[in-house]
Amino acid sequence: MNLDAEVLILGGGCAGLSLAYRLANQPGSPTVILIEARRRYVNDRTWCGWRIEPHPFAHCLVTQWHTLRLRDTGREIEFNCADYPYEMIDAGCFYTSCLSRIDAAGHIERRVGRVAGVDAHRSHLEVSLENGSRLRGRWVVDTLPRPARLVAPWRWQDFAGLEVSSPRLEDTEPTLMDFSIKSEIAEPDQLDFLYRLPIAPGRTLFEWTRFARPASDPHLLEQALHRYLDQLLDGDYRVLRHEHGSLPMAPPSGRPSRAGGRHILAGAYAGAMRASTGYAFHAIQRWSDHCASALSRGEAPRPAPSRRAIAALDRIFMTALERHPPDAAALFCQLFERCPSDALVRFLAGHPSLSDVGRVINSLPKLPLLTAALASVVPNSKSPR
Repeated sequence: MNLDAEVLILGGGCAGLSLAYRLANQPGSPTVILIEARRRYVNDRTWCGWRIEPHPFAHCLVTQWHTLRLRDTGREIEFNCADYPYEMIDAGCFYTSCLSRIDAAGHIERRVGRVAGVDAHRSHLEVSLENGSRLRGRWVVDTLPRPARLVAPWRWQDFAGLEVSSPRLEDTEPTLMDFSIKSEIAEPDQLDFLYRLPIAPGRTLFEWTRFARPASDPHLLEQALHRYLDQLLDGDYRVLRHEHGSLPMAPPSGRPSRAGGRHILAGAYAGAMRASTGYAFHAIQRWSDHCASALSRGEAPRPAPSRRAIAALDRIFMTALERHPPDAAALFCQLFERCPSDALVRFLAGHPSLSDVGRVINSLPKLPLLTAALASVVPNSKSPR
């Protein structure tokens, strides 16, 4: 059976491009076809997170911070992360870097198309596209988003962002979560907060973020953000860029490895993104390193590692937010205030040690965690509130 390529990568988002970029740079890599529906990439987002380990996109760094703030009504917390800077990665630079290197590699081809399905055969895997064409490969790495209906305790992290310029912007310290904003559009069981990242003097990225189920309309969030900025800056600002999205704060649905390990699921919807945080970029880079190394050795692709203890803690934390919505802001503030910063960063980045996990647990109020843990085991148990 003649193969079109040894590896078929479905989806050219962060995960698909990160893997293809590494395969373009590694000697002895297999032949690859990358299938993506987009014909043109635009600077549609930023990726932020703590740099635990080096990654190949340091040149796409917009800026980084060593101190973050959290705010609630009458309360402000300063969080020091000097050992693990919180960095902002420019998507436009990332896309350009990946695509230029991929296009220069003789063993990687890009195809524009929408995937209709994947069929497993004894000797190969076959990917069908909506235009009727078919591609055969030895392995399939599927990074496509697969939105699903979320059930308790899982939620969507919806956001609408505006990068703005204004002479009134003087703040240089980033705010990770500002719960003190007055949201007129949030339901009692929804959690709204503001994310504020100063990029340069007079230039800041603001995001109105919501944890909710079902997903919220991003246009409503953008309208709320405009009202906030109109009041904060007295209307004296210019919008440089828009971004919005919905991220599933949930574990992956379905098996990450299929067809005897020849077809794997990867990316934000397949375990790279922490269910309780929404951070994905740096975890995707770690996965891409391992997966590309395996493929270059002639081995099957590697899905994201499954960490059951972390998944259990994510479920407990999300259950606590579900059962105690008025206390959600206090839970986050207490966590950042009491937990040692390095341990918390490694936990949030999905790369903790056992001692880090213990420190995180000890930093949280015990009653909400205990009732949430009980509810995770006995779903119909009643909250004492």
